[in-house]
Amino acid sequence: MQLFRHANSIYGGSDVIIGASYDLLLWFAAAGAAFILMHAVFKAVTKTGERASH
Repeated sequence: MQLFRHANSIYGGSDVIIGASYDLLLWFAAAGAAFILMHAVFKAVTKTGERASH
């Protein structure tokens, strides 16, 4: 799996990076979902979202 997509430059033929590989998209989506899930579990366990009643 390549992390970046490469192409030849039109000005000198050197190799340039043109973007990230779409193979990484699933990894970043899974990492985001895991972060949201863990944050929700943390808030539910610690009950930090509740406000004290007066």
